Amino acid sequence: MKTVLPTFLLFATFLYLPPASKLGAETLKATLPAPITSFGACRAGKHLYVYGGHVGEAHVYSKETHSLNFVRMDLVKRQKWEKLPFNQPLQGFGMAAHKGKIYIAGGSQATNDDGEASNLSSTKKVSVFDPIRKTWKNLPPLPEPRSSHEMVSHQGKLYVIGGWHMTNGKGIEWHHHGLVADLSKETIEWERLPKTEWTVRANSAAVVKNRLYVAGGLDDNGTTNAVRVLDLATRKWSEAAPYPGSGRLKAFGSAACQLNGTLLVCSYNSQPRILSANGKKWTNAPKKLEERRFFHRVVPIGKGEVAFIGGASFDGHLDSTEILNLSTPEKKPEQKTTPKKQGTLWPGFRGNGNSRSLANDLPLEWSDEKNVAWRTKPKGYGQSTPVVWEDKVFSTSTVGDWSEKLLVHCHGLLDGKLLWQHSVSSPVKIRRSKMVSQAAPSPVVDGDALYLFFESGVLLALSHEGKQLWTRSLTKDYGPMLGNHGIGSSLFQSREKLGLLVDHSGPSYLLRIDKATGKTEWKVDRPKRVSWSTPTLAIDGNAETLYLSSNGIAEAYDFASGKQLWQLDELEGNTVASPTITEQFVIIGSSAPDNTMALLRENKLKGPDRIAWKAEDGSSSFGSPLATDEHLYLVNRAGVATCHEIKTGKKLWNLRLPGSCWASPLSAGNRIYFFTKEGTTIVLSADGTSKILAENKLAIEGRIYGVAAVNNAFVIRTGLELIRIGS
Repeated sequence: MKTVLPTFLLFATFLYLPPASKLGAETLKATLPAPITSFGACRAGKHLYVYGGHVGEAHVYSKETHSLNFVRMDLVKRQKWEKLPFNQPLQGFGMAAHKGKIYIAGGSQATNDDGEASNLSSTKKVSVFDPIRKTWKNLPPLPEPRSSHEMVSHQGKLYVIGGWHMTNGKGIEWHHHGLVADLSKETIEWERLPKTEWTVRANSAAVVKNRLYVAGGLDDNGTTNAVRVLDLATRKWSEAAPYPGSGRLKAFGSAACQLNGTLLVCSYNSQPRILSANGKKWTNAPKKLEERRFFHRVVPIGKGEVAFIGGASFDGHLDSTEILNLSTPEKKPEQKTTPKKQGTLWPGFRGNGNSRSLANDLPLEWSDEKNVAWRTKPKGYGQSTPVVWEDKVFSTSTVGDWSEKLLVHCHGLLDGKLLWQHSVSSPVKIRRSKMVSQAAPSPVVDGDALYLFFESGVLLALSHEGKQLWTRSLTKDYGPMLGNHGIGSSLFQSREKLGLLVDHSGPSYLLRIDKATGKTEWKVDRPKRVSWSTPTLAIDGNAETLYLSSNGIAEAYDFASGKQLWQLDELEGNTVASPTITEQFVIIGSSAPDNTMALLRENKLKGPDRIAWKAEDGSSSFGSPLATDEHLYLVNRAGVATCHEIKTGKKLWNLRLPGSCWASPLSAGNRIYFFTKEGTTIVLSADGTSKILAENKLAIEGRIYGVAAVNNAFVIRTGLELIRIGS
């Protein structure tokens, strides 16, 4: 076995992964509990899930040859498989993830003992696993028993394709109809897809750009390389170029997935192949596997990385997992889209969306005379958090009593040198003050560009070199920004899209915006509701869920469609703090006593049933709640910090800080940092105690509004300064 891959970065908006081995595949140290074929696998959130399958000799079926394992692996740590509650023995079934839950449909079961005649038979059972509660639930069954098929999840629907009905080890009916079920309905119903002239089993399937591809398998003529395509909009079938599989297996027992907008298929060959966008040509993926395998699974696990799991060779079943990085540098240059190492990025407000830094060697102690690498005064005044991409720091400000000029600055991270500055005229004149700067919303940055929003309604994108890519005015499109204290909500991002909440004294709205063009993809109109909270985006498998806290209401939206998933009304004091997401909870910060709360993320819950707990004797005023694996940290308007059990909200301690905090508390390694607005930083141990490790004081101009944390350094933003702490 090769050594395990390096730990990779998980951001709230998307995954950034370190480069895989240039030699090809990396093999995980942790092997599966048993060598398996004909099993299910999928990714949900930060976990890779594997269920059931066949163990033992090929073509030998009994109760003893069913795998009784359901396991998952944390894709961040990549150290071990965690055992989960098992439901029922199955092989040759469909498995897919949707909104963090695991769905299983059909499959075959053997009821004979070892040595007896096989009575392997198909089932029509459908079930769903909740990873938070770790419970199984039965769902409406398939219309008929089915096994040796595939199931995929796409835009809130499950698609079942291929397979047959088997009884006592014999196939009695091959299915001419695929199936689809809408998971948004209270009770799902299975609908038949258009009838096909062909039948197939032991195939693979994936959805790419609203087309369902069915690759290879076994049909009436034997093993096949045929690739059939269903347009999900028109429900019409066509064919793509045949898969270039060789030998008697062809594409029998292949595995498929969608990768970066393309179809990837791997049959019994160490060379995965990719289908062109027009469906006419197959090309070899840039890297190869070390082991040939079929009846395996391929699962995308991050940007460019694909896991090839289990399966069989002609020498027997496999328990290994190989990972290939199949990113395409021609389309997305590696130096722009992939960080060189952990801790080099702070891409937006609260960094990765939760104020938890992966940076190494952050400073513990500093003062005006000690451990300050540089200080600089960007032109103008601003309240936004700086963002960092590798060796560059980006910040915003405004100039003039009426904020006539909007400025963007780029400084070198190492020396603080101004690399470039971009100026935009404000379309709206707003009196500048220490409370309203027109530069309170924080930008976001990715490997391609810097994206900015100003309180005057200006929205623009710049290259890392300062070239304007596009610009637009939201005030021109949707009306003026109204309110006595400006607009505080920052941009948030997924890989290809931007999001923005504008809740103010006028008609409010929520937007999804295309990064490449700046165009609005959808707009959700909202009633007048003044707040300064930034939504938080969470990725659960293929689902992107947006969590929002705003002046009396908490909500969740499907970021792909803009559809509201749930809401909770009649909240108090939640006008500034942003939601903090854990695997189980949405933490809603509130300045009102005893109203900071944990909401269960389960989408079907309604009203008060969603409230898991309220933080005991704690509140969150300006800074957002900080959640670690075991603890929750809050700081109130008076500068009193509290620590709570993350599972219950029980208060463990409180600590009066030297002043109030406008910046959110931050965690890194085994430390918690509280930055007071007057310039004092209190560093605590992250072990759940109130042990103070350091108290650091800076003489500053203005107030501390935001902090970025990257390897070896904090970059602190006051109204008038940028300060790098650390070597």
